[in-house]
Amino acid sequence: MPERITDRPGRPPYRLRLFVAGDAPNSRIARENLRRLVERSAGVTVEITIVDVLKDPQTALAQGVFLTPALQRLGPGPETMIFGNLSNTDLLATLLVEDGE
Repeated sequence: MPERITDRPGRPPYRLRLFVAGDAPNSRIARENLRRLVERSAGVTVEITIVDVLKDPQTALAQGVFLTPALQRLGPGPETMIFGNLSNTDLLATLLVEDGE
């Protein structure tokens, strides 16, 4: 079940899927960096689904994820994937910007 964070009245939520490998160091860092981004993005609704590839490898394989952590934006806008611990905050912030905004 996705976690819904903040409000964005009248607009579809940003749907993100974070692939992690249990509690590995880079997976912990990615979760924390994503949490910080959402906290700084007031007024934006974000639905986050976390997939632990150690428990659910089939979902990762179906999405072509062979490295973790990986963050997938499912919508709105084009589907996008970022690999790594999400420490590049400028790149990470681009996930919460729709085309044309």
